[in-house]
Amino acid sequence: MKSELNLDIELLNADVTQFHGRFNTVIQNPPFGVVNRGIDIKFLQTAFSVADTVYSIHKSNERSREIIIKMAKEYGFSAEILSEKYKLKPYYPWHMKRVHEFLVDIYFFSKVTR
Repeated sequence: MKSELNLDIELLNADVTQFHGRFNTVIQNPPFGVVNRGIDIKFLQTAFSVADTVYSIHKSNERSREIIIKMAKEYGFSAEILSEKYKLKPYYPWHMKRVHEFLVDIYFFSKVTR
């Protein structure tokens, strides 16, 4: 598909644990791992194995940052983080608040070349 910026874009909906391929960039908003603990890490593992540039959104907390930064280094990636407030309207049955506001970390990962 061609975008308005005349870029080649492939949009995929696939099982991240079974996915293989090679891409320039991955942009993802994985589940935060609150309900399915650790699923966000599986998304990152796949992203790091298929692209040299990854943008990924994660719920902000210090422990998650430590885990994600350590993992990025293990896969040979540098990381930059932008924290922003995010407002989420109820989407799933377990979402109880009309609007839930929380911090997210938007990560930019880049493969370190030597």
